[in-house]
Amino acid sequence: MGLGKTLDDGMSKFENYNNSEVYKLGSYSVTGRLISGFVGFFIIILMLMVTFSSAANSLMVSDLGGSKAYVGDLVVTEVAGPSLSGTLNPGDSIDFGYMASEMEWDHVDNLRISHFDVTVDWDANGGGGGGRQVTFDVSSQNNTNGQSQTDNGGGGVITIPWTVNQEIMLNNGTISNNADSSDEFISNLEVSGEWMGGTFTFSSSSTGSLVFSESVDYTISLTMYTWDIENIREIQEL
Repeated sequence: MGLGKTLDDGMSKFENYNNSEVYKLGSYSVTGRLISGFVGFFIIILMLMVTFSSAANSLMVSDLGGSKAYVGDLVVTEVAGPSLSGTLNPGDSIDFGYMASEMEWDHVDNLRISHFDVTVDWDANGGGGGGRQVTFDVSSQNNTNGQSQTDNGGGGVITIPWTVNQEIMLNNGTISNNADSSDEFISNLEVSGEWMGGTFTFSSSSTGSLVFSESVDYTISLTMYTWDIENIREIQEL
């Protein structure tokens, strides 16, 4: 008997079983086809459960980055950076940081920076009163779009925060993640810093400048917030 004939006979017997009545309950009949369908549905459900369970476990380990869970105490330290001071006349501006190739503003190689504060403290000189306007543009070499703020009057302080490590910024007190070792736990949190810079502009003088000369004094500074992890401990093992 050929293979084709054997398959045909097997399919015929299976079809006959599907069509034959297996059990009669009152006016209802349970056929072989219904039983076959139920068994097939049950097998498919089992296969899907196993598949999703395996995928979920694989995703967990992949996303978390290791086989052990660690937690540590997050310590953020404020560090004073470079600064520059000077005087601007109406319409003048000063570039700083990467815009002026000032290397002391370059912190790209520092892997443990949480964020920066870039600040200008300015005061008005001369003139017939308030009404001056200054513009403070801050950016990094990696993001030249940056942020811009204006200030009016006779002086003030503008501070522009610049996020470097979003994960560190979102945690307070403690931080946890998965890794294969405590050293890897820390290295997984490290990201490259930034070379900061921008432009400060005395963009508009007061009405009194028509009679009295005026200027603005400024001090531009960079404050860096670095992070470290202390008291690292393993909290579970996957």
